[in-house]
Amino acid sequence: MDFSGDWVNELGSTMKIAMAGQALTGTYESPVSGSGGRVKGDLVGFVDGDLISFVVNWTTPASLTAWSGQLVNLAGSDVIKTLWLLVQNVDDPSEPNGLWKSTLAGADDFRRA
Repeated sequence: MDFSGDWVNELGSTMKIAMAGQALTGTYESPVSGSGGRVKGDLVGFVDGDLISFVVNWTTPASLTAWSGQLVNLAGSDVIKTLWLLVQNVDDPSEPNGLWKSTLAGADDFRRA
């Protein structure tokens, strides 16, 4: 499977993926964020056949998002169907009462751009 290229999800987020063997590198840009503006980050990950897993290290704010999923063919189009987890930093003094809100979860479908 070749995951190289440009992908876009249902929210208009875009990722550019380069493959070297089973390793992935690239960039990810989202028009939505907790701070209300666009956010961009570096992407690294792995593939195994039609399975994919990648992580984005967001430049701001301090957070990471991990996606795992599978490439499927829907009506003749490549779609990566994923689930994701985003973890964001909670400052040390707020951890005892605020750590519960540090992780968000969801799903994304990516199509070739």
